[in-house]
Amino acid sequence: MVAKALVFDVDDTLYDLAGPYRVAYAEVFGSRYDLPVEELFKVSRVHSDEALELLTAGKISEEDHKVLRVQWTLADWGVHVSREEALVFQEAYARAQRHIALYPEAVEMLDACASASVPLGIISNGDAAHQFGKMRLLGLERWFARSHMVASGELGAHKPATAPFMAMERLLGASGAGIWYVGDTYETDVVGAKRVGWSSLWLDIRGREVPSVPESPDVVVHSPREMCDAVKSLLRPCA
Repeated sequence: MVAKALVFDVDDTLYDLAGPYRVAYAEVFGSRYDLPVEELFKVSRVHSDEALELLTAGKISEEDHKVLRVQWTLADWGVHVSREEALVFQEAYARAQRHIALYPEAVEMLDACASASVPLGIISNGDAAHQFGKMRLLGLERWFARSHMVASGELGAHKPATAPFMAMERLLGASGAGIWYVGDTYETDVVGAKRVGWSSLWLDIRGREVPSVPESPDVVVHSPREMCDAVKSLLRPCA
C-alpha cells in the first residue's frame, strides 16, 4: 500500500528519548542507587502516561504530573524519593532534553518523504509549549508545516483518544487506512491510530510487551533503520 499521508509521533520515534533520561539519572541518582536504567526508563513511560491521564482529568497539577511519574517509577524498585528529589530529577531531565537530536535514519526517512511530496503531520502527547519546544529544537519545521503539528495538550485530549487523530484528518483533508501513523507506544500510538481506521507502523525499539487489546499494528519494526526502510517502502508502488 502506498501512503497517502504519513503522521509521526516524536518522543522515542524520531529521537532517542532515553538519552536525556540516562543523563538525568546518572546526575541525580546514579551515585546512590544501582538500578537498571533502561528498565527504569521503560517503566517511566508507562507511569508518565498514567499521570498524564490524571492531569488531563484535572485530578492533579502539572507539577504533580512531573513528580508522580518519577516517584512511581522508582517505587517499583523499592526506592522512595521525596517531592523535592523528584523535581530535581525533572530539572536535570529538562536540561538534558535541550541537547536532543534526530536519529540519522529519521533525517533520511523524512528527506525521502519530502522528495515524494507525501503530506506529513505530527501528533505528540504532552503539554503544548513543551512539545512544540522540542519540535523546534529538533528542527522539524524543515519537513513539517507548523499547522500540521498537533500537541495533545492544546486539545485537552491525549492519544489514544480519537480527538488528536481526527484533528489531523481535518488538517490533511484525508482519512482512512491510507494515512499511516508511525509511533513507538502501543497503547497510545497503535491503539489510537487503529481506532480511527488508520494504518499503523509500530517502532518497538525497546522490546515492549504487547498489551491485551484488539488493535494490532500493520507493520512492526525494531530499529530506526528498519523504520526508515519501512516508511520509504510506503512511498512507492509495489512492483
